[in-house]
This record gives sequence, C-alpha cells and structure tokens, in this order.
Amino acid sequence: MKQITTIILFIALVFISSCNKDEPKFSSSEIQRALFEMKGTYHGEMRVSYYHGETISEGNACKAVSKDSLTVDMDLSLMVQSITDERIASRLRDIGTVQVKAAYEFYQMDEQIYNFVLHPNDVVCPGGDGAPETVKIVFSQHFGGDADYYHHDIIFNLSPTELWVGDKKYEPFQQLVYHFEGSYE
Repeated sequence: MKQITTIILFIALVFISSCNKDEPKFSSSEIQRALFEMKGTYHGEMRVSYYHGETISEGNACKAVSKDSLTVDMDLSLMVQSITDERIASRLRDIGTVQVKAAYEFYQMDEQIYNFVLHPNDVVCPGGDGAPETVKIVFSQHFGGDADYYHHDIIFNLSPTELWVGDKKYEPFQQLVYHFEGSYE
C-alpha cells in the first residue's frame, strides 16, 4: 500500500510540475515569425458600439499598421456621441484622432490563423498651462482578435473603459468597443 501511495504521489508531482503556467506558450522564433507574417498596413473599417448595447457608428474608413505591435488611429468623434458633458465632448472633438499602440500576446497559432489579445497603452493628450485639461483614455487588456495571414486579413477589438479629464475620472463614461476589420494591400 505504501508503494502505491508513493507512485501516486510521484505521478501527481510530475503532472503538477508539467502544468507550469510561467513557461512561455510560444517560442521567441514562433512569435517573430507571426509578427513578420502579420506585418503590413491594413485598410478597412472601424465601427463603434457600447460594450453591451447599441451601435454608435457603422464602418468608418480606418487603417491599422502591424509591426512588432499594432498601431491604429482611433477617431474620438465617435466617442463624443456617448459624452453628455459638452465641455468634455468639445475637448474630444478638438483632439480628433489619437494613435493607439498595442502589444500582441498570442494565444493560438495554426497553419493560417493567429489568435491574439491586445495590450493597448493608455492614450494621454496633454493639456494644462493655459491649454484645456489633459485627457487620458484607459483601455481594457482583455480584447484582441484574429489575423488570417494567408488571406492578409485582420480583425480586432479595442475597448476604452475609462475616460479621465484632468485628475478626475468621468464617471458617466460607458465602455465602448472599437471593432476593426481590414485587409493588407
């Protein structure tokens, strides 16, 4: 009986140690290959909707650039439609478009499709010293997309979760989802 218990404990130890989640899922060469295959400028449409709700816009022309990370121009005029404070809405209209940079985290790679999560940096539009207040947009770190590198297509979501004006969080802000679909030319 003691020998069986020892064997079971040994098997459990081997199983637990093989499930180490600290190990990278993909090698650096696999990630470099994926980044290389996804590299390019994608032209398509961006639409915006509330996180769980109605669509705000239907397909505005947009481009995204994929290199070692993803860069996309985000039109804040679409966000303005969800802002009730006219002073803040005016500030966002004045800013116009911001550039969002997001790192890739790959979750699945197969012979044609890469599945990834995006980790966008917060966007900060400085203000102060006589200029309007600083605006900061905070993004969810749980949205991503898919790239079909065989057909040169990419689909992804970016989701602003918070809006800060000066040092105050704009509490009425409702989470949005910017959805991009485009092709490499």
